[in-house]
Amino acid sequence: MKRLFVSDLDGTLLNKAANLNEETVQIINDCIENGIDFTISTARTPATALKILKPLNLKLPVSLMNGVLIYDIVNDNFIKEECMEELVVMVVLGLIKTRGLSCFLYAVKDGEFTAYYDSVESTSMNYFRNEWIMKYDKKFTEVEDLSLVAKDHILSCMLREKKDKLEGLRRELTVVKGVKTEFYPDVYNSEYYILEIYSDAASKKDAIEYLRKYGGYDSVTGFGDNLNDVSLYEACDYFYAVSNAHPEIQNMANSVIPSNEENGVAKYLSHLLDNIGEPD
Repeated sequence: MKRLFVSDLDGTLLNKAANLNEETVQIINDCIENGIDFTISTARTPATALKILKPLNLKLPVSLMNGVLIYDIVNDNFIKEECMEELVVMVVLGLIKTRGLSCFLYAVKDGEFTAYYDSVESTSMNYFRNEWIMKYDKKFTEVEDLSLVAKDHILSCMLREKKDKLEGLRRELTVVKGVKTEFYPDVYNSEYYILEIYSDAASKKDAIEYLRKYGGYDSVTGFGDNLNDVSLYEACDYFYAVSNAHPEIQNMANSVIPSNEENGVAKYLSHLLDNIGEPD
């Protein structure tokens, strides 16, 4: 049986400092070297995810931005992307502006990933932007008005605020055709929630189904922790939650493994490698 193993990043494979523990890197690289097919499914953009993943000797494409992008690490190119239609982007921006909120628009233009903004009046969004620039050297491009770049292959729209400031917008978006949303707590600061808006043709589930066919896999096992991993769960034959996972994620998992701080995913794979042939 050909099996694929897929892990979320933040809160699952990464530690509380948003880094890969050395033990996790060593174990996973050993597993890959010994024939375990392992990849990543994350909400992160290419700008941050690919930098974090450099220590891992990944050989398979990775799913980024909740399935919006699939990136071939070996050949250094995007092999699948789901953009939002220009009219849909304009509708979304109108709803955001009406509520006095700020957002980032993510796009791939001429093969390069970029993040657009036209305001950083939001304390939360300003903090997010500055942190991502300093830690990951992520590129942010300021424009006079985000509507001016609505046609530029927009992949998603992201907001980060306190939960009550985003709930109304999320409800409004449920009737907008052509979009899908993910709404979940920031694993690094539970005071804030993240709202991601993207094409309804994309999801972690769709991306994993693509990778299943891409590699001809008979079985997929996933690992996750947060509410945006429900779609990952739906795509997998087996699903495991780390012990620090959201209660809803733990309840739907086949089993709970050690936390992200305890290298739970890596230890599961190491145990599997030592017992090849045994059932999950």
